[in-house]
Amino acid sequence: MRLLKWIGGLTGLAAFAGLAVGVIAGAPVADGVDRYFSSNAFCAETCHVMTTTVAAELAESIHGTTKTGVVPECSDCHISDNLFGAYVDHAKGMRDLYSKLVKGIDTAEEFETVRFEAANRVRMHLVNNDSKNCRTCHVMEKIKPERTRGQRQHAEAQEKNITCIVCHYDLVHKETPLSEEFEAVVGSY
Repeated sequence: MRLLKWIGGLTGLAAFAGLAVGVIAGAPVADGVDRYFSSNAFCAETCHVMTTTVAAELAESIHGTTKTGVVPECSDCHISDNLFGAYVDHAKGMRDLYSKLVKGIDTAEEFETVRFEAANRVRMHLVNNDSKNCRTCHVMEKIKPERTRGQRQHAEAQEKNITCIVCHYDLVHKETPLSEEFEAVVGSY
């Protein structure tokens, strides 16, 4: 009863008004922070080892050299498209900062020591969310492979609900061996 009185009183209204102003003013700031930390300028260019490895691989891949000229940013594949999910992804990405600052991963050669683990983590994330980030750009029903084999495989993928990453695991970045965990997923289809 006392809480209801407080909420209906001047103090309660002031608190709610302050909260509303905070949300209205804070949301664009939070979105701006997310956009900066999700940009290629930050992801691919802040850390030298990313520039010389995964960013260079993206630039040379089929996604980086598309016929249409539409080139995805790092965030299109690696960051959730909603603000809360993006912040969770950024928090998980702190392990890369840890690798740089604590483990001293500063060169392409040193990056290779963590590539397998990083690739498996991303592959399993995509398995677990049904390749959600892929589907923000690609619509399975509209994909029309040129080769007969690709047409058959895409028809089978739609029929069996096979997620994109099961077949397209080395599409953008350097070929990396599959983990037993990921091979088990691939073998389950």
